[in-house]
Formats: sequence, C-alpha cells, structure tokens
Amino acid sequence: MTGRRSLGRTTAVLLTAAMIVGTGLFTSVGAATAEAGSGILVAMLIGGVIALLTGISAAEVGVNYPQEGGAFIWTRRFGFRTVSFVAGVAYLFDGIVGLGVLALGFATYSAQIFPGLPVPLVASAALIAVAGINFLGISPTTKILIGVFFVNLVLLSMYVGFAAPRVKAEHLFPVLGPGIAGVLRGAAVFFWTWDGFQRTAIMADQIKDPKRTIPFAVVGGITIAAIIYLVVAGTTLGVLGADAMGKTDAPMFRGAAMVIAGWGGWIILMSAWMTAFSEMLGDLLATSRVGHAMGNVGELPRWLSALHKRFHSPHHSLMVLTVIGLALVNLFPLRRLMPVASACTLVWYAATNFAALELRRSQRFAWAIVSWLGIAACLGLFLSLPRWSLAVAGGALALLAGIRWGLGRGRMRLRLR
Repeated sequence: MTGRRSLGRTTAVLLTAAMIVGTGLFTSVGAATAEAGSGILVAMLIGGVIALLTGISAAEVGVNYPQEGGAFIWTRRFGFRTVSFVAGVAYLFDGIVGLGVLALGFATYSAQIFPGLPVPLVASAALIAVAGINFLGISPTTKILIGVFFVNLVLLSMYVGFAAPRVKAEHLFPVLGPGIAGVLRGAAVFFWTWDGFQRTAIMADQIKDPKRTIPFAVVGGITIAAIIYLVVAGTTLGVLGADAMGKTDAPMFRGAAMVIAGWGGWIILMSAWMTAFSEMLGDLLATSRVGHAMGNVGELPRWLSALHKRFHSPHHSLMVLTVIGLALVNLFPLRRLMPVASACTLVWYAATNFAALELRRSQRFAWAIVSWLGIAACLGLFLSLPRWSLAVAGGALALLAGIRWGLGRGRMRLRLR
C-alpha cells in the first residue's frame, strides 16, 4: 500500500528548499568559518556542488523508480543488497542524530525566548509534537514546512537589508581564506546543512508526475537554498569579518545585534527557532519513510512497514524513531556525534551516485561523469572529517552489516534442514 500522490511541481520545489535551509545556517556557519576563514563562501559552494551532483543522480534514479526509500530501494533493485542495507542504516543514523540535535537546538532557542525552560523537557515535547504532525500525513506537514520557510525568508531578508550597508568588502578576502585545506575542512563542517535536497526523491511515491517534478524540485530547491546561504553568510562575513565570525556559534545573532540596535537579535532568534522546528518536521518526514521502506522488504522488522489507513503515514516507523529520539535528547551529548552523522550522510550520497551509474544510458538525462564526480566529491569530503568519526561510522556500519550477514546465514541453514 502506498500513499496518494499529492505534491505538484511548485510545492515540491518549495518543500525541497524548505527542507534544506535549516538550523545549520545558524549553528554551523561559525564553526565552519573557524576552519575556512574568509573562504567560508567557497566552502559553502563546495557543499552545494556535491549536493547538486548527488541531487541530479537522485533525480535520475527517482524518475525511473519512483518509490519511497531513496538509495536504499534503488541499490537494492540493482541487486546490491548489502550496499542497500548499509546505505539505509547510514541514513537512519544520520536522521535520528540530526533529529535529536534539532530538538535540542529548538529547546535552546526556546529557553532564550522564555528563560527558565528546561531544555530536555522542551526538546521532548517538540519531538512529540513533530511526530503528531507527521502522523496526520504529508499534506499538513508540507503546508507547515512551506509556511515557515516563507516567514523565515522575510525575517532573513530584513536582516540582510539592515546589515548590507555595514558590509566591509575587505572582510570578504582572501577568497580561499587560509588555503584550500582549510576551505575543505570548513566545507566538511558545514556540509550536513545541505541535507534535505534528496527528500523529494525519497518520497517519490507522493509526487505527481515524478519524471518531470523530481528533477525540477531537486535542482530548483538546491538553487534557492544556495542563494539564501550565500547571501546571508556573505552579509554576516562582511559585517563581522572572518575572525569574529569564527569565534562565535551564533554569528548571525551577533551580526544582527550589531547592525539593528535593540531588536535585531530577536529577528535571528525567531528565525532560528522556527527553522529548528520545521527542520525537525522534514527530518522525521523523510527518515520515517526510509524506515518504512526497510521494514517493507524485511531488512528491518516488518511491523515498521505499516501505513495508517486514513492518513497514509508510516505511523509505526514514526513511533519508533520518536522513542529513540526521546532517549537520545535526554541521555546523550548529541553534538559530539555530528561528525559521525556527516560521515553517514556521505555514505548515503555515495550510494545514490552509485545507483545512478547502474542506470541504462537511455534512462539517464545527465552524463555518467556527473555521478562519478559526485562519488569522488563525497570521498574527498569524507576524508576531510575527523579520523575518529570515520572509525566510529565505519565500525558501526560494518558491525551491523556483519550481524545482518550472520542472521541471513542462520536463516539459510534453518531452511536447508
């Protein structure tokens, strides 16, 4: 049983942009600038190019196989079941950790607006609220995501409008900051904020006329997000300078407070608060559907494959992910796991590009070199991450793949008896 196709082209483009532009713009750009210096804009573009290459690959496969599940389903269809499992688990891990970080970010912003709020409790309440909205199906979730996106666009435009006259051109140079190595490190730190561009393809069974809509949504959504990222980050860099921008985890808040006396910081605070909530919605929306797809083919318990009869939402998958998220936000220091989540994201992207290479020439609308470049770019950025995060991500994925292999061998022996 699949959901009803309810997303048209314009809605899909706006939804893709809304699911890309998230709290990373507020929380990661400072740390990325600490590495890339004045080369932060180039670092952002590197991530955007990788997203675009992978997005084209996702669109190519998605238009030919419009099923939910993304790279997990695509690599499985081509016979690479172990690659499929590893990609699916990598996406689930990234989604769950990201969901927890976003919940804590939302709670932290809430505590700044309403001092004294207990962060873990507010994060837990936000997770439950997001799960409840997703339970109602894709249509109300989409409307909320797009609505919040437009409100944030207005707030960020106000910030840029007030800050632009205070921009100093010398703060934007040198273009490569401390050098290409620093730019690559900055790109790796900021890269996870591009996540979201593939979610339209992951939810392909919800898209009207997927062969036309998915490519348009992916490329259009990435383009809109890139413009927003570069304009906002470039304005902040021009106001603060690379050194000051790299020393704070909230550079936009600092920039707004500097150029708009009194209430400037509130613009950014409200934008970040709403963005955190909307990004949680998009994260759970896509992650629950990968969990549902994995349950549907037996790679995870088939109980996860259930769809609600009225709302067509994967309610069992939503329930499990929410429970895990509640445990994480109350028990673990999630921000330390973000490099591991970024490594898992790159595994998923590499699997997407790999799936596109398995298409016949007649099924492609782009050259195969696009997918090869996507894989090479993923590998380059993967190797720019901290070595410990690569070891943790690689070890965890290898362990789970080994357990899956062992269970498969056990089931085969039982059948032979």
